[in-house]
Amino acid sequence: MKNDPSIEIKEDEIICKCFQVTESTIRSHISKKNIAQVEGVTSICEAGGNCGSCHMLIQLFIDQNKHQKLLESIPESKISKSKNKKGSFWKNLLSNA
Repeated sequence: MKNDPSIEIKEDEIICKCFQVTESTIRSHISKKNIAQVEGVTSICEAGGNCGSCHMLIQLFIDQNKHQKLLESIPESKISKSKNKKGSFWKNLLSNA
């Protein structure tokens, strides 16, 4: 049996301090309702509806959700082909210049 390092489970972090809304709540609403703007999150769970200091994090979660949805829509064969290219990113970039 392997000695796996212990994994720390962090408490669900509060993102909106004004309304005590956690990261998992915000991410869940964004994902389920495919929210594209901070105001959409605010209308559903109040996060971001007061001081606005959490807007940057909420927007990050929205952008990450969009990126994840985009990756899920790309066929696996296209992803595999791009990973199989030989050479480093910089080498390929500079050789094409």
